[in-house]
Amino acid sequence: MSRGYKKRMVKKIKIEAIIEIKDESHIDDALLKRTISPIGEIESCKIITDLSNNSNDEQKANSLSLDKNISEVEHFINDANKIYFGTLSIEDRKYVAASILKSSSRSSLQDNANFKDKLIQTLTKKFEIDSEYAISLLEQEKDPDALETLKSKFLEGDLIQMFTFIWEKILSVGEEDDFEIDLIENSAEKFGLEKQSINDTKKIGNERAKIIKAISVIEAGKVAYNKLKAFEKTVLLSLMLTECSRIDGKISSDDLALLKNIFSDQFNISSNVMTAVIEKKLNYSITKKVEQVEVYREKYELVEFLWEKILSSESEINDNEMTLIRKWVRRLDISDVESEGARKEVEANLNP
Repeated sequence: MSRGYKKRMVKKIKIEAIIEIKDESHIDDALLKRTISPIGEIESCKIITDLSNNSNDEQKANSLSLDKNISEVEHFINDANKIYFGTLSIEDRKYVAASILKSSSRSSLQDNANFKDKLIQTLTKKFEIDSEYAISLLEQEKDPDALETLKSKFLEGDLIQMFTFIWEKILSVGEEDDFEIDLIENSAEKFGLEKQSINDTKKIGNERAKIIKAISVIEAGKVAYNKLKAFEKTVLLSLMLTECSRIDGKISSDDLALLKNIFSDQFNISSNVMTAVIEKKLNYSITKKVEQVEVYREKYELVEFLWEKILSSESEINDNEMTLIRKWVRRLDISDVESEGARKEVEANLNP
């Protein structure tokens, strides 16, 4: 009887990485091989400590990547039957927004070099899009059908969400700019939005932008957390409660509904605006940072501020909402007894 053998499939991968060494550690080929050998058999390994000679190669690689990214965005837009805002990543939204602003500005880009320079500045500063990408995008051949193609891809609700996002990005950095305001209003009109819808998207976008600015102040860390302005402290509480609701980076539908109730009823943040908080991804634990940086009295004052928001509201919190609040309080290393003491102090001040 013959014996059958299954052919073993071999998959090869190539890893490229630039690693910043923060101390005087010596890293050699042997050490690197030992470190990554659990992944699989290493055929070759080379460490380059002088990256200055690679600058030209890196520029070429970036250029190739740049062309590929623009091509990918174009293919995505052209191949999509409809573009659904909710399925786009935050990064994807930026590039779709750039295509929207470009397609609706075709005549201005052709006739006005100053307009082009200002639009490039807007894309790089407000949308954080690489300047080379922005320049290449605007210098591409102006497709006369691009606007109509993009218009056909959006349902009204998704288009409204996209322009709300555009307003948010524009208004969250620096002050209002007349060029950018006109740019978005004209673009929205060309995409068929009515004046009232344009005003509504700007209003919600501006409210989200205020949250983004508050988060920037919080992350800068120049002001003690308990000394932040009232709105900034409210955003800080929102960030921490959101963090407490995440499990493995995700928020369940039940917990999301819980957050919406607290944000709306206690913090006066609407569901349309709370997206700016929910979608904010920090690369660290904001709750842990507050717990470590602030002394006891300062953390206690944040708990008092939370109780002030709750007790000043016309809506009472339910058991599930209270469970989330207790979870946050304990992460601050404040006990339930101390939290209750803060509640009583606030209640006495509100009702002398």
